[in-house]
Amino acid sequence: MPNSSQVQIVKAESQDLDIVLEILREAASWLLSKGIDQWRPESFSRQSIDEMIKHGGVYLAKQNQQPVGTITLQWSDRFFWTDDDTDAGYIHKLAIKPSYTGISLGRQLLEWAEQTTKAAGKNHLRLDCMFENHRIRQYYEEAGFTYRGEVKGVGWRAALYEKRL
Repeated sequence: MPNSSQVQIVKAESQDLDIVLEILREAASWLLSKGIDQWRPESFSRQSIDEMIKHGGVYLAKQNQQPVGTITLQWSDRFFWTDDDTDAGYIHKLAIKPSYTGISLGRQLLEWAEQTTKAAGKNHLRLDCMFENHRIRQYYEEAGFTYRGEVKGVGWRAALYEKRL
């Protein structure tokens, strides 16, 4: 059983593409097995994740040198946030390997994103999740995020959350 020691968060490089994809797909499969429809394993394409890595916003969480999670931190998100506040950082694709859930690694990644966003001179941290995913919404609310509305697409709704730093 993994322990809850502090994780090291490092910028993902091109050679980390398969590791990032593995973490995202494992997390998506695990969520679906729990009846949580947040992501589909097949929704993560090599090309899109590779592009995000090349743009520098994808990070790996490592514990004892082993990759245990991933998070994407961006400085813009016009797709979900039409106001796209330049005073905000935007979290995407926060995922923990299923064998490492339950030991506060997600919280550590959120805290890292808060610190990184604040250090970049931003006063807000934003994220989105599937509107119907009540468990993850509660998780973000317990982490201090405030519900700010929703965005609708064809066949989906996303809940928008923001935290003042």
